[in-house]
Amino acid sequence: MGEVIRKVKGGRFIGWYVRYVDSDGKRKAKATKAATAAEARRILVELEAAAGRRRLGVPARPQAISGTALLERWLDEAQPRTPDRDAWVQRQRHTLVKVRPFLDTLIRPSDALRIVRKLSSYAPGTVRNTIVTLKAAWRWAASAGLVDENPWEIRPPSAPRRLEYLSRPEVTALLAAVDTDRDVVAIAVRMAVFAGLRVSEVWGLRWRCVDLDRGVLTIRSGYRDRPTKNRSERTVPLAEQLRDALVEWRRRCPSAELVCPSTWGTAKTKRLDIRRL
Repeated sequence: MGEVIRKVKGGRFIGWYVRYVDSDGKRKAKATKAATAAEARRILVELEAAAGRRRLGVPARPQAISGTALLERWLDEAQPRTPDRDAWVQRQRHTLVKVRPFLDTLIRPSDALRIVRKLSSYAPGTVRNTIVTLKAAWRWAASAGLVDENPWEIRPPSAPRRLEYLSRPEVTALLAAVDTDRDVVAIAVRMAVFAGLRVSEVWGLRWRCVDLDRGVLTIRSGYRDRPTKNRSERTVPLAEQLRDALVEWRRRCPSAELVCPSTWGTAKTKRLDIRRL
């Protein structure tokens, strides 16, 4: 026969534990996270009933659980691979804030599709992140025996691909604006415009990776030797406008190592508001 234990350590109440005999005949103790002794006794009854079913070879049937209750158990009991569990919980709650009002009932595949349709007013990326998080929660619940299916095994909506670029007049206006500074910003913007370099790659590019004779840039790392976005090396051909600018810039560049030495926080740095061009 099992028992409920009120555990105290150093005069401070720790929590309610239960002790019971499992299906393998061994006596076990388990923390319950119960708020009251009555709730701990209910958990003990459930554990003993599950152990009895296993001894008799009766397959366990998950009890009906609402979506919100399932999510709370997931956030309370799951063990993510992160050292900061509190931050992980906050991220999951933030992701699920838009969908939680629709999860007060038992969720089946048809319910999941209906809920996804209700989220259609949000950006596809937001909907996709929500579905991925819900899928992870129900996957954990299935492994814990709380549910027998994952209703979120559906394909998230894909975000429409957008191609955005500057027009020739916009490029001309942008270069005219940065040329008034006559500093590292002008060459940094040119590398972004004419070579398509990302911000981290611009500020991490070294002169040894610039081959002006062959007319190519070799992108190996980002700012402060951090890896590039796809973690691979690539070669970028130099446009004529960029090559001429780099030849002129190399003669007066204040750094023999970095093509764009950072001037953040110095008097030379000026904030450029492209929206005003």
